[in-house]
Formats: sequence, C-alpha cells, structure tokens
Amino acid sequence: MQPDRGAPGPPRVVVIDADDRVRESLVGLLCIGDRLTVVGDTGQTGPALALVLASDPDLIVIDPRLPDVDAGLSLIEGIRAAAPRVRILVLCGSDASEQTDLTDAADGFVRKTFRPSDLVAAVIAAAVPTTG
Repeated sequence: MQPDRGAPGPPRVVVIDADDRVRESLVGLLCIGDRLTVVGDTGQTGPALALVLASDPDLIVIDPRLPDVDAGLSLIEGIRAAAPRVRILVLCGSDASEQTDLTDAADGFVRKTFRPSDLVAAVIAAAVPTTG
C-alpha cells in the first residue's frame, strides 16, 4: 500500500547512489529549503525497488553505476515496470553520449560535475511531467 499523499506539496525524491558520501551529500543538498522532499535513499539495487514502491516518490535520482546491476539499466527498467508514473533523473560521471541507453530510459540526465543550484533545478525540472 502506498502512503496517502494528501495535499500537493514539493516533489518527493528518492536518491540511489552506491557511494555513501555522494548519496549523503545529495540528500543534504536536496533537503535545503522547501522545494523538494527526500523520502528515501539507498546505495544498493536490492532494496531500491521496494523503497520506491513504499515511499511513492515523484522522482528518482540515480547513479547507474551500482555494484549489483548492469549499468543501472536493469533497475531503471524494473522501476519503469513497477512504478511507471515515477520520473527518473540519471546522475552520472561520464558523458551523456556514453550513456545512450540510460538517457533514453530516463526523464533527465545530469553530470556529477554539477553546481548545486544546477542539480536542484534539474531535479525540479525532471519531477514535473511534460504535457503533450
């Protein structure tokens, strides 16, 4: 059962990154102000899908370089199948051209060389579905 979302509020975000320091930094950055709400984070593929289903986020920020999945694509495809409404922002250290399958499967892409304000803007933009 998914949680009662109640009144609309800031976009709800789950962060998935294998590097504990990076993940904790992302969570801290995204929690600044009232523009976003981080509802969970993990560094492993195993609990990621359960976390997404339990926390009902609007957006997932994911670094696809997870130790127990092939380039993150399998996890992204699993999330798409189980929670098709959830938007996905790929966070990666490599060039987008090297991540074609991932960027095609995601709703947005941002490099880890981001400025903090650029990351927040990218997360907010990716959390809002496009119409048309």
